Amino acid sequence: MHRYLQELRYLVPTLYFNFHYLPFRQALRLPIVLYKPHFIKCKGKVRLLPADGRIHHGMVRMGFRHAMIYANNGISWENNGGTVIFRGNCVIGNDAYLSIGREATVDFGDDFANSAAMKLVSFRSIKFGSHDRVGWNCLFLDSNIHPLYDMERKEYMPASGPIEIGDNNWFGADCRVLHSTVTPERCIFAIGTTVTHGSKLKSYCAMGGSPVRVLREKVMRVLGHDIESAI
Repeated sequence: MHRYLQELRYLVPTLYFNFHYLPFRQALRLPIVLYKPHFIKCKGKVRLLPADGRIHHGMVRMGFRHAMIYANNGISWENNGGTVIFRGNCVIGNDAYLSIGREATVDFGDDFANSAAMKLVSFRSIKFGSHDRVGWNCLFLDSNIHPLYDMERKEYMPASGPIEIGDNNWFGADCRVLHSTVTPERCIFAIGTTVTHGSKLKSYCAMGGSPVRVLREKVMRVLGHDIESAI
């Protein structure tokens, strides 16, 4: 009951978002449900592309509180003209900020979940695989924003590039994922890890630090059996 009361409280901005971005028949189902949304800019496009073609109410939920240690201030949305794709169920928790550039594409794979406070800034492309999990206060940034000038080569160094996250990746709290990063499937990143282009990454491993190093091999997160018994 509490869940539906939350949805009703923010029904008007949820209606606006769905009918602004989606075809009429899709929008009628209210597949995107928002809690405490802060609309900075609502340009660009939103596409729902589930593999099975089924679009249902609440398949995308953004802003709802999942972590009590972060502010209960919903979701901030800034789309300056780019495209955001949802390929299935998606949860983005409270205190999250999404900023999409004019030519950017952000692609959330099926069964994406962020518990709270994700910061995503894209000027190029950020693509998530299926069943990815993003912990508290993680940053995904596909540009350095301020390119550096190489005085010997007399040219600017590359400052941006697409990010591509493999299936079943798990990012612990306070991870940073920077431009031109590509991760394989089944990666686990420990709290505070900084992942960059050139990081040596391996599947079925827990990794951490900066630069990234393997902490433990032959480990994986099994969804549905991954909550500490004392919690």
